[in-house]
Amino acid sequence: MGKKFKGIGCPCVTPFNQDESLDLIGLRELIDFLINSEINAIIPTGSSGEHYSLSDEEYHQVIDTVLDQVNGAVPVYIGLPSESKIRLLEIAKYATDAGADGFVVYPPKIPTLSAQELISHYESISKNITNFTLFVNNPDGCGIDLPVESIRRISKFAHTVGMVELSSDFKKISQISSEVSDDFRVYTGRGLLFPQALKEGGVEGAIIPSANVVPNLHVELYEAFNVEMKERFEEIQTKLLPLEIGLKLGSFPSAIKASLNLLGVNVGNPRKPLFPLSDSDLEKLRNILVASGCLRPPAKEEEESPKKNKETVSTNKKKNGK
Repeated sequence: MGKKFKGIGCPCVTPFNQDESLDLIGLRELIDFLINSEINAIIPTGSSGEHYSLSDEEYHQVIDTVLDQVNGAVPVYIGLPSESKIRLLEIAKYATDAGADGFVVYPPKIPTLSAQELISHYESISKNITNFTLFVNNPDGCGIDLPVESIRRISKFAHTVGMVELSSDFKKISQISSEVSDDFRVYTGRGLLFPQALKEGGVEGAIIPSANVVPNLHVELYEAFNVEMKERFEEIQTKLLPLEIGLKLGSFPSAIKASLNLLGVNVGNPRKPLFPLSDSDLEKLRNILVASGCLRPPAKEEEESPKKNKETVSTNKKKNGK
């Protein structure tokens, strides 16, 4: 059996080359970047990993590469495909044999799916997987927002050790926590809600796409909350807010990948039919990263800044008659 985790899990992107083939060297570099930033868990082929575009062979390559590069440093939970239960179980078996710690199971995107059918789906998967499982409640993705009572029921399924809550109601998380056992772990999947979910929802952590870009800030936010460093917590929260908004530019996960590329962690563009960010959106994103202190301003701006400071000093001297 694998390892559980608290804190920040990163649903990491899948790097691609210019010809849209897998960039496994880039994937290894991304894993090193995340581990060096003290991330608590890595979730490849998850919500940010464009798993819907991967063939079975590519799925296997990503799983093998991540597990080899992580080498036991942090838990690895594999995001499973949601469109086919047969394929899901085949990928799960492969990942279990390869040494994965667990899985993240997403709801299938079936327009007419009912809540009872979704619960039955999760139960069937739990009976056929012999490893830790986190299930996802994603109302925006499948049109079903599981109520607390249904979540309590799912929490008792075999091998189910936690969930990712993607509803926008952070108060619901505290209700969930009060209904499930102490060893059942609840994570928020929304970066914008993470600080509030920590303070008022009692989450065990977060599994959020922005952890690709600023894993260190999310880890520090989580730690600041736990040791009651309120000023630092508020400071990081203020810094993260514009970042979370900026990462919604373009089609997901285009802004995540663009941010990493700007930071020097080259992951390429998303696979078609998704487009990379437009030039205007890329410039907006660059400015947000600079303003947040994640990215240095262009050299020209750095050169102009001292000149402006000197001009200001000179103007002040003249006003003072000096």
